[in-house]
Amino acid sequence: MARLGKVLASPYLQLSTAALLWSGNFIVGRALRGLISPLALNFWRWVIALAILLLFTHRLLWEHRRTIAREWKLIAALGFSGIAAFHTSVYAALVTTSALNALLLLVITPLLIAVGGWIAFRDPVTSRQVLGLGVSLAGAILLIARGSLSVLLTLEFTAGDLWMLLAVALWTVYSLLLKRRPAGLPQSALLCATTIAAVILMLPVYAWTGSGEELRSLRAPALWGLGYVAVFASVLAFLFWNNGVSKIGASRAGTFLYLMPFFGAVLSVIFLGEGVQMYQATGGVLIFIGIALMNWAREESMPT
Repeated sequence: MARLGKVLASPYLQLSTAALLWSGNFIVGRALRGLISPLALNFWRWVIALAILLLFTHRLLWEHRRTIAREWKLIAALGFSGIAAFHTSVYAALVTTSALNALLLLVITPLLIAVGGWIAFRDPVTSRQVLGLGVSLAGAILLIARGSLSVLLTLEFTAGDLWMLLAVALWTVYSLLLKRRPAGLPQSALLCATTIAAVILMLPVYAWTGSGEELRSLRAPALWGLGYVAVFASVLAFLFWNNGVSKIGASRAGTFLYLMPFFGAVLSVIFLGEGVQMYQATGGVLIFIGIALMNWAREESMPT
């Protein structure tokens, strides 16, 4: 049992699980376009997530209220960059761009996180880690392009891609800000406080746009989709990601985002009955090799 607990607490497993859950978020976000506005989807997603988080963290919030009050600027910045603005930008992008384009733009995020970590915190980036980023990036692009250069050459970019570029920049900022988390503040309390800040930031904009009627018109499949992004892609994925980043650092954690196109391919095999293609196997191997190179470090060198 102790060994199982150690495995479940592994930052590598948690970051991989977050990438898996977020892979589904892109699919659901694309499926719900036209049924609910990006802002309304993001707002209600996090209202539901907040209700769940408060059930388990309200005592922690009270216990750490002084730390939260002292760090309100950091919490507001995390809420804006990683929740309020990031996901709204992603959903806005998916209205007019394809999931293919969105994932292709998303894979530059680990590179930006690594560069941002070096600029802001002087986090070391070794030649082996640069190689790991490059190998994983090649594997991710191979998966996204389905092994065909013509797919990349015939891509058409829309206004939605500008929203996705904004989302990439916001997620980079969010991941780097996590490094400033107060050491004594539990991850669950931080996420709940961040969610409160994000909902407060979104509320006046949501009220001004008058999107309240959209939720009432949603049918069961759309409500199930909203439930998925609220529980799995919000509460669980963010807890896993934040904890993983706190243990191995933003630069090394960023490479796990390359798993999203890999998991997308795996899900298509499982749920859509698609056969395994050579490019999928090759891309997956490259991604895992790159992650291993990026994270191949002695235990004592990990940030605490």
